[in-house]
Amino acid sequence: MSQVPEVDGAVRIRLLGPVRYVSARGEASRPGAPGPQAVLAALALSAGKLVTFDELVDGLYADDPPASARRVVVNFVHRLRTHLEREDGAEAGGEGRDSAIATTADGYVLRLPAEQVDALRFGRLTAQARRHGEAGDPAAAAARLEEALAMWQGPALAGLPGPFAQDWRRTLGEQRASALELRLDMLLACGRHAEAVPDIVRALKTYPYRERLHGALMLALYRSGRGAEALSAYDRARRVLADDLGIDTGPALRELHAAVLAGDQSLLLPPADGGGEAAAGTARQDIPGMPEPAQLPPVPSDFTGRHEQVAALVTALTAGRPHAVAVVTGMGGVGKTALALRAAHAVAGSYPDGQLYASLRAPDGAPGEPAGILAGFLAALGVPGERMPVSLADRAALFRTLLSRRAVLVVLDNATTAAQVEPLLPGAARCAVLVTARALAAMPATVTVPLKGLGADDAVELIGRIAGLRRIEEEPEAVAALAASCGFLPLALRAVGARLAARPAWSVAALLERVSDQARLLRELRVGDTTVEAVFEMSFAQLSAPHARAFMALSIPHCTEFGVQAAAAVLGLPEQDAECTLEALVDAALLEAGAPGRYHFHDLVGAYAREKARTGLSASERREVVRNAVDFLCAGVVAAVMASQPLAGPLTADLHPRRTARVDVGSGRDAMLWIRRVLPELTAVVEQAAVSGDAESVALAVDVLVLVPCFEEVLPLGQLARAAGALVPAALALCGESVIGTAYYAAGTALKKHLSPGSLHRSREHLLKAVEIFGEAPRPADGPRPFLAVLFALAMLAQIDVQLEDFASARSHAQRSVALAAATGDQSLVARRRTVLLQVEVEDPGRHTDLAAIGAQCRELAGVFTRGEDVKWLIRVIMTEADSLLYGGDPAAAARLYRQALERARATDHVRNETECRFRLARALLATGEAEAAVGHAREAVAVARLTQEHQLMAGSQQALGESLRAVGRTAEADGHLRRAEDLYREMRQTGAADGDAVTGDAVTVTA
Repeated sequence: MSQVPEVDGAVRIRLLGPVRYVSARGEASRPGAPGPQAVLAALALSAGKLVTFDELVDGLYADDPPASARRVVVNFVHRLRTHLEREDGAEAGGEGRDSAIATTADGYVLRLPAEQVDALRFGRLTAQARRHGEAGDPAAAAARLEEALAMWQGPALAGLPGPFAQDWRRTLGEQRASALELRLDMLLACGRHAEAVPDIVRALKTYPYRERLHGALMLALYRSGRGAEALSAYDRARRVLADDLGIDTGPALRELHAAVLAGDQSLLLPPADGGGEAAAGTARQDIPGMPEPAQLPPVPSDFTGRHEQVAALVTALTAGRPHAVAVVTGMGGVGKTALALRAAHAVAGSYPDGQLYASLRAPDGAPGEPAGILAGFLAALGVPGERMPVSLADRAALFRTLLSRRAVLVVLDNATTAAQVEPLLPGAARCAVLVTARALAAMPATVTVPLKGLGADDAVELIGRIAGLRRIEEEPEAVAALAASCGFLPLALRAVGARLAARPAWSVAALLERVSDQARLLRELRVGDTTVEAVFEMSFAQLSAPHARAFMALSIPHCTEFGVQAAAAVLGLPEQDAECTLEALVDAALLEAGAPGRYHFHDLVGAYAREKARTGLSASERREVVRNAVDFLCAGVVAAVMASQPLAGPLTADLHPRRTARVDVGSGRDAMLWIRRVLPELTAVVEQAAVSGDAESVALAVDVLVLVPCFEEVLPLGQLARAAGALVPAALALCGESVIGTAYYAAGTALKKHLSPGSLHRSREHLLKAVEIFGEAPRPADGPRPFLAVLFALAMLAQIDVQLEDFASARSHAQRSVALAAATGDQSLVARRRTVLLQVEVEDPGRHTDLAAIGAQCRELAGVFTRGEDVKWLIRVIMTEADSLLYGGDPAAAARLYRQALERARATDHVRNETECRFRLARALLATGEAEAAVGHAREAVAVARLTQEHQLMAGSQQALGESLRAVGRTAEADGHLRRAEDLYREMRQTGAADGDAVTGDAVTVTA
């Protein structure tokens, strides 16, 4: 075999053997220990695409990842970047634009073309080979396969740990075996029989149980004039299968053996189709008077992707298992029929007695009658009308009798239930059945292939095949966004492709703008007379009235995902009944199940459900759904606060009554993880409450958002800015002064954390408005809501003023906050406010208190927080003392305290505090001359800061990294980070922003 040509002057990643990173100079190296290698492999196998933190954690750990799993991933990526930079001799750093591994808010992207990852190049070459084979060019196919197979240097992902590596080793190994078989088939199709024999013998040593290889060896020997050896090869195959596996050879191999025994001359000619899927061949034996039906419709000419699914179906239908049944399931429009036809045509040669096809759904969407379908099958098998049995049972019996000695493939499309399919199953072991259905849980099957949307690349390719490749080349980003807006659903992709093809003057961006409008999305997705909406309507029409109402109701809150308890609250059902309803919707392919007990809508199905809800539910019903949803989340957030916060009692004392009795969120860390998981749902539901027109929903949503900042150390609170901003006008229109003031406070809190120009000033305005409404100094006796809102608002105003470098105002706000806390007599509350005041004093160049006195006060407050087990504020006061030491000229002592605070922050998963600890520690290390260590901590700070999405933390981290890199002489990279820090500081201090309305304007309007 020829060696695969390398991509000159480009880095490459080798996964087909031991993992190696090949620099642009052509030097191969092992990229670290097995853990970082496994992360690199995961990124490489999705080159150019986002791989989320959760996917990387799941790939590294089998069942129960440790609490530090996300930090482990961040550490591995840092080590990989360091290795890649060293190997390439580049100055580009981890977060710089030249870094091969880019960081996003959700994970990482390996910025390499797929061609530079050998496993992906292998897949592309084998796909090209299959296309050459299907086009009747076996020589070109064999050449591509030889090039692909030459890349292998041992077992794929050799030595890597974790379930991801294990799964991909198995997958890539199967792909290698299939490619090897296909290459040998192509050699036979080219007439290179003698050349193929030694290659087949070697392959059988590795894959002794693959009947296709045994058949290929028999055929190669027979065509080489070695008939006796071909028969001996069959005997060896039979012994191996019987002795090792206890099974007999399959029908294809047995028929080939019979043909060789009979000296069948037709075997001496290559198959007309290049031998692709039927290389083992069978000698067809016609039965006089019994026609051989060939009813398969053609495969859609634009069929794209689905290589693994096709392979799974082909394997199930050609492995020689008796009574093979393959089932393809999935929602309407996902491409089940196209996939089934592609697989059916691929295996047709293994069923020489014919192929039968029937759609089990009538044109109006009603289930087809088995008796009528059997009548069609019997007529195709030669039964005249006058001899057609009347009853379903008699027709099924005759059907099985006629197929008893045949090898026939039966394709049953769009089945509704297993009961509908059962009479249509042949009894002969050599026959096989391929069924498609939206769901067919009770159907015994050799293999079930659940079908989802296409991958992103295949989706783009499908649009290009229909609309023309020019569209992809001219507007690649718009085409990718268009594919995503279609939910990667093949029917929707064909619709937008057809619209573009019919409108050559339209840009892709213009169509993307049209489908981005939720109100017109489904109307845009039309292919001829078929619409995506009509396909969904067929499934919806089969629902019972309660399930139909639940389907519509669950879509209203716009949740990305929800659990059984949340669904029960929204629907007003007991949890057991709610779970039965959810599972019924999954069975109808109108809802998708994720992790156990978790559910979500496909994007297009969710849009369809909301359209149905507009007319199918009354306005009061829609408002009730939103009220129930926000009530459930309010109860959950209250439970999380009660389980984890020192001030839980006062914080939750003044909330609106709730319908939800109890939400189990666990305790301590589990409660914080619950909050983190439901944050997207919470954001969506609060936005719906803001536009519901329902005063109670708005008040409940305000209660939710006023509590969520309790978890600011572990949540990117800026994500709530849009929802919180929408609540302010809603509260002004519908609620009383108490809710309005709290809404301003909640919006100010979220905006303080939001990554947008001018958000800091908008936050300040909202917090000042809350103080104005509740008064400068409300008494605790006036109620916890106004008192705590003003107390916390003053502390946040002090922090904002420090960031804006207005230290006089910061000190004033902090002092008022301390005085307000003192009125309660609660020493822990006073200690928190005093910590804020000390932070102001430390940062103020014209401080009123000397640094030694500040340090002493910090140690006093640390004792209070230690006794109260208040970890969050203990970390903050330790950092404040460290700041006083750093500014006082003792960076070594400051570094020791920063490390102490960092250890506590990491142990409690306080991402925000960890970020601040790291970049402050980097500055201290710079002052002690430990520049390399400073680079490491600053780089980690930048990576973790992206999880917080806060201007201040991201700017401070970028500045620390830039200064550290400059200290070690990496000037080019340092300048990039310092420029980014400067941009962030400038954006943070802007007084207004063009995108301000996007943060504080209207939310999504669908429910009321």
